[in-house]
Amino acid sequence: MRSTFWAGVVGVCLACGLSGPGCGDGEAAPGDTTGGDGAGEASCSGLDTSAVVDELTPAEAEQACRGYRKCSVDAIDVEYICRMMGVMGARFGDDPGTDDAGLRARCAEQYESCMADPTQAEQLIEQAVAGLEARPCVQPTQCTATIAEIDACAAALGEYSRNVLPECSALTLAFYEEERNSDAVMAACGNIEPGCVPLFAEPAEE
Repeated sequence: MRSTFWAGVVGVCLACGLSGPGCGDGEAAPGDTTGGDGAGEASCSGLDTSAVVDELTPAEAEQACRGYRKCSVDAIDVEYICRMMGVMGARFGDDPGTDDAGLRARCAEQYESCMADPTQAEQLIEQAVAGLEARPCVQPTQCTATIAEIDACAAALGEYSRNVLPECSALTLAFYEEERNSDAVMAACGNIEPGCVPLFAEPAEE
């Protein structure tokens, strides 16, 4: 597979919500002096979690946008990328598997190769991160959600994204066709207006 394809896939992971309520190893985002949503972690936005998005100044919206993107970047590591390359490569790469056993073998082969030499995975992360950071932040419009509600939605999206990929040993043909259980995401994000989305997630460019 071409590296540009994989960079695009990683970019989707980063842009579409691989973020949680806290950044990095639990450190507060720059400038944050509040406590997040009560779980002991600071908001990625670095803002008071009771703040309403529609009432943010342009500078605050920019800070929040960059903060959520930083958390998305922090959530991606080599192991995740290698697992993604194994799962996706087993079905859509060269010489794909045609049954469950074949998929598992191809997935394990690509995953182990990636982990043994993580250079490509590291480069893909760097490329995707550079592309994400180059995108301008957009001021949200018609968003009555609070930062705490945005945090909860972003956390649910991140949890969903991190857990959606199976281990190679559990991979099946059905995985690529089955509907995912996104009840937790709907519960956390169902009341978030579309105008809020630019603050914490951005669809990948076509």
